[in-house]
Amino acid sequence: MNGASWIIGWVVGVVLSWFGLGRRDAAPPRAVPIEAQAVDDAFTEELKRERASLDEHRQSAPYRQTRTIRVDPAAGKILGFAPLADGRLAVLSGRADAYGAADGTTDPDGVRDRLVWMSADGAEEKAVPLDFTPRGVAVAADGSLWVVGGSMVAHFAADGARLEQVEAPHFDLSPEGREEFADEARAAHAAELESTAKSIERQLEMVEELDGKKEGDPGFQPAEIVALYRTSSAAMQARLESRRAMSEAQVVDEAIERVKQIHRVAVTPEALFLVTNMESGYGFSVWRCSLDLGERERIVSDLAGCCGQMDVQAVAGRLVIAENSRHRVRLVGFDGEAEAQFGETSRADVTKGFGGCCNPMNTCAAADGSLLTSESNGLVKRYGVDGTFLGVVGVADVQSGCKNSSIGMSADGATLYYLDVHEGCVVVLDRAE
Repeated sequence: MNGASWIIGWVVGVVLSWFGLGRRDAAPPRAVPIEAQAVDDAFTEELKRERASLDEHRQSAPYRQTRTIRVDPAAGKILGFAPLADGRLAVLSGRADAYGAADGTTDPDGVRDRLVWMSADGAEEKAVPLDFTPRGVAVAADGSLWVVGGSMVAHFAADGARLEQVEAPHFDLSPEGREEFADEARAAHAAELESTAKSIERQLEMVEELDGKKEGDPGFQPAEIVALYRTSSAAMQARLESRRAMSEAQVVDEAIERVKQIHRVAVTPEALFLVTNMESGYGFSVWRCSLDLGERERIVSDLAGCCGQMDVQAVAGRLVIAENSRHRVRLVGFDGEAEAQFGETSRADVTKGFGGCCNPMNTCAAADGSLLTSESNGLVKRYGVDGTFLGVVGVADVQSGCKNSSIGMSADGATLYYLDVHEGCVVVLDRAE
């Protein structure tokens, strides 16, 4: 990646996010200072070392990519999955129309969201329709499946029968609570408008400054880069005007829908755990619910994640949270009590920490009881539950980028699975002989 491509990528991200095609839950974009646009030789060299390290591990890691699993194109793309105890897969499929699913989708009209049971070789065995876009699936000890997406939680028996479906069991507002929530929503909306207006002003000033530069001048950027900044400014302004036109009722309703969103699910024999948005800001919460979805309690707050991505798994008697924006893994008890955490930022040496803007993206339990972590560039590593690094497991050949990078391992430890959201498939890495 050279300096120009990095800048182009950032600007395109801004444009997409403000048209509703990019980051759904990330903070509003900010203008990049001129100094940050210059080609950073040290950063470029760091990226080269990272790519070289990934290539090396791709060839030497104990698990190597062998194939992919896909659904029929007429059924859309794979949006999520979970390995079943008998070697099969539970797969979520549908139209990939949300960030973190697949970009630039060409799914045909009429695609319906589904929960699919697949054989180990990827053959579809049975499927049930879903009336919401799924985002996460977890397998209970009895083989039943919990599926979340939008504001819905659904429970299916192992034979496909729908046992229960409820909307946002974590969210309930009394009349008094609604008024307080409404006040906070209106205040947050006003602050967002002000912040966005300032960002647009800064970016327009930057464009004006770039317009006056010639090749060879400090901070000079090619005309196509300047044009992209100008396009993103116009998109941001259009988005701002649209949000300024919202009524107070629309502002409150939007805030309620945002808080009701459920991103991931984990399950134990005693409880269900849901990852949701915080009431304000861009953080995430973890809620503990009884299996009948009656009792509920927020047990973790203010988790930092990028692009609507926050993963929680139940591993070795605790919750494992991939807090990607802080480059760390958090271990908490099922009551939310903090037990440990590990991780640091490291791009050049992938064995020393987590690279990119926001990793690790996802985690899962390995067959031997250790912990696996995934990064958005395809890298999968193994850690002890105490945070001890145990080695690189494999590297899936996927496009990098902040996104859902769900992983899973077969019960016998022979196969590693990695979700490729851009292609809408599951990458299969088999244990090398």
